[in-house]
Amino acid sequence: MGSDGATFPTTTRLGAKAKGASALADWLREAWRHDPTLRAVEVEGATVRYRGWGLDDLYKPGLVLVHGFLAHARWWDHIAPRFIDRFRVIAPDLTGMGDSDWRRVYCRRQYGRELIGAAHDAGLKEVIFVGHSFGAASCLYAAMTAPELIRRVVVVDARVFHGELQDTTASKSEKTYASFEAALAHYRLVPTGSWAEPQIADYVGRHSIRQLDRGRWSWKFDPEARRSLRSQRLVEPLRGLRSPVDFIHAANSEVVGSNDLATFLSNMPACGAPVSVPLSHHHIMLEQPVAFVAALNGLLAGHHAGGI
Repeated sequence: MGSDGATFPTTTRLGAKAKGASALADWLREAWRHDPTLRAVEVEGATVRYRGWGLDDLYKPGLVLVHGFLAHARWWDHIAPRFIDRFRVIAPDLTGMGDSDWRRVYCRRQYGRELIGAAHDAGLKEVIFVGHSFGAASCLYAAMTAPELIRRVVVVDARVFHGELQDTTASKSEKTYASFEAALAHYRLVPTGSWAEPQIADYVGRHSIRQLDRGRWSWKFDPEARRSLRSQRLVEPLRGLRSPVDFIHAANSEVVGSNDLATFLSNMPACGAPVSVPLSHHHIMLEQPVAFVAALNGLLAGHHAGGI
């Protein structure tokens, strides 16, 4: 119903929906046209690869975008270009995920040092870290380890203080598939959500697959990451972190409920008022990419020392 009580024709609503989908497709294509610089740095015996945008402008502050568990840096390919007008941007692959090396064991504190290593290698200064889900704790560890480098951390829908993983008997088996297409057909988000934009889900799925020597296909992540991280208790050192922190919350999150959010705020006194992104499950940047960019833009504009 309109404000004057008139009923709009169904064709008008369908036309608006089609125009919205077309506008989003154009928005995504524009972002994906920005080819990143591909770089790598060795951190504690393993190669950490990262993607960079706008790195030539040495006078801009740094922005580091960090993916979630068993994801990879290309989850940010449609997000990162939106910030190169004001930041030098990188998105690393944590070891055991994406295109970075695998390790014998994994540790979130070590992931924090990997992020610091990538930021230093890219020559970033006055850095803001943005960590989605699992990646958030490592961003907070990085801020605790290198406060002189990191200006702020933005946590994106993460259960940091309820985040210890259980079940240390997790399987190490690696699923393989006979073809790239078969692997892609089995690609699933965890948690599944229900509103991921098909173009983005297809894009990140296609870049989640690697070819094995024996002619089969599998996922890029190391199955051992599940086991070595599930035995780790991690949150105590992060309580009371003094670095400035922000929180972006998915309004329909399957991961972060109201109690989790309250717990985070009670343990993180430097956190500002959380920003909620409506109509989104846990994977905000896949479901509501435009709203996510708007939310992050607002936070960064409000806290940039020089004004953005």
